[in-house]
Amino acid sequence: MKRILSFSFVVLLLLSGLFLYNGKGYDHVIDSAKLVSYSSADEVVENSDLVVVVKKLSDESVSYDLGDNHFDNFTLSKVEIKKIIKPSENKILSKGDVIEILESEWVDEEAKVVHHLENYKKMEKGKSYTLYLGYNEEVDNYYPIGLVCGKIPSDANEKMFYGDFQNTQALDVVEELKKIK
Repeated sequence: MKRILSFSFVVLLLLSGLFLYNGKGYDHVIDSAKLVSYSSADEVVENSDLVVVVKKLSDESVSYDLGDNHFDNFTLSKVEIKKIIKPSENKILSKGDVIEILESEWVDEEAKVVHHLENYKKMEKGKSYTLYLGYNEEVDNYYPIGLVCGKIPSDANEKMFYGDFQNTQALDVVEELKKIK
C-alpha cells in the first residue's frame, strides 16, 4: 500500500510539473474582430506589401494606449528573413535582415489568460513560416494580412490556429497558399 501511495505521489508530482512547465493553467479566449477577408491566394499575394520566408527568433508582449483607458495588446515577434518572395516597395530588405511582426495573440499574465484574435496562434520560436505581410509605417513593423491567411507554417504538421476554426473561406485560401513556393 505504501508503495502504491508513493508511486501515485511521484506520478502526480511529475504530471503537475509537466503541466506547469508546458504553460498550461492558462485559460484561452478567442476574441472577435472585423477583418478584411480574401477569396483567393492570388488576392492575398496581391494585397501583401511583403512576402517572405522567415525563422522566428523571439517575442515580447506589447500594448498600445488608445486613450480613455483602452489598450490594444499584441505579441511583437522578431523574425529573420530567410527568403524574399515578393519584395517590399516601402523598405529595402535582404536575406538575413531581422524585422518585427505584430501578432494577434497576447497573454494577460495577471488573469492567466491567452487571447487569440479570431483563433490566431502566434509563431513558435525557432520555426519557419511563409508570411504575407502588411506594413505599418507609423511604428515600422509588419503584420500578417487577413490574420490567419497571412501566416503559413513550413512544417505541415504544425497547428495553424487555436481552437476550432470554422471560417471555410479562409481555410480554402490557406490551402491555396500552402501550394505556393
